[in-house]
Amino acid sequence: MKKQKKDNKKIEKGGKIQAQKLTLAIENEFFLEALWILSSMIEKKIKKVLEKTENIDYGAGYSLEQAVKRIKYVHLSGKHPIFSGHFDIALIDDIRRWKNQRNIVLKDMQGVHVSMVRLERLAGEGERLLREWSGAAKKYKADFTISAPENS
Repeated sequence: MKKQKKDNKKIEKGGKIQAQKLTLAIENEFFLEALWILSSMIEKKIKKVLEKTENIDYGAGYSLEQAVKRIKYVHLSGKHPIFSGHFDIALIDDIRRWKNQRNIVLKDMQGVHVSMVRLERLAGEGERLLREWSGAAKKYKADFTISAPENS
């Protein structure tokens, strides 16, 4: 059987569909679902930057925690000065802190009541981090393509 080619239009719409689902979840106060969608979006964006920077394909088994650790290593290693110039170490630490808070909330849900205010605040923080990362990634992508060697 012939292998089907991926449709680029479907790939491009993937992020838009997730963004629509995120907006819908927050509007309807499904903050737990919003947290999962945000985690997925942040993980995907971090992996994309890592793949562009290190020219390595990080597969589906590479978690958000691993991606955050790797991105911090890339920043601190100094091997990629263009990357370090666009992504602030504080942003990477904020993403790690947000991920840890998300995990704590999920563990707390088993034993204690987690307030809607706490979930809403965490979802809002995740949205802010996603916007900041996306903005930095766009600037990085533009500078990366300008300074990338032509034969690689």
